[in-house]
Amino acid sequence: MENIIEINNLVAKYDTKIILDNISLSIKKKEIFIILGSSGGGKTTLLKHIIGLIKPVSGTIDIFGQEVTKMDNDKFDDILTQIGMLFQGGALINSMKVWENVAIPLEQHTELAPNIIRDLVKQKLSLVNLEHAFNLYPSELSGGMKKRVALARAIAMDPKILFFDEPSAGLDPITALELDELILELKEKLGITLVIVTHELESIKRIADRILYLQKGKNIFVGTLEEARAESIDEIDRFFGWK
Repeated sequence: MENIIEINNLVAKYDTKIILDNISLSIKKKEIFIILGSSGGGKTTLLKHIIGLIKPVSGTIDIFGQEVTKMDNDKFDDILTQIGMLFQGGALINSMKVWENVAIPLEQHTELAPNIIRDLVKQKLSLVNLEHAFNLYPSELSGGMKKRVALARAIAMDPKILFFDEPSAGLDPITALELDELILELKEKLGITLVIVTHELESIKRIADRILYLQKGKNIFVGTLEEARAESIDEIDRFFGWK
């Protein structure tokens, strides 16, 4: 399977403290790739480097076959239009209706007519089973519904890659299960790659194709859950309760 993201010898620092220590990995097209590890292990920092919020001290990041760490802003903006991001809290704008929130990327990055944008928003809300919420405000939604609206906005531009930061955070087990089922459904329907930072064990078991485990900024394992169990790495065994 072809790689859609390749990271080689990535080093990240905050001041003099090394946060990511010589990280190398690849992420395949159309897989669900989970980033996990101990608290402070560098999970969110890695995500921020991939989407260009932070520049590395050294190393390279290839997305769609293009090295992006030294790419100028205009070229990287073209990359970003093919990427969706679901933030931990959803990051909806409370003063705007649901459809207006979902329309933001389409209004910012396309020249489509307003009626076409509204039709596209309806399609995206349909994909997350929220057609009825079109004219509601975020304050009228449950936590799970807000996550799904944020997901609809993240897929508004038909991205090839979706990034998630703790998608199940703050959700009850049933709502988290429903979100996982939706993630699996969107992967199949849209053929996208999903990169997810999470610590939710049940969610990882349900949706992960492969995992990356970071321990104190080091990549100690990349592979499937079955491979992780067979490796018998103490840190990972304790994380999953296998020992």
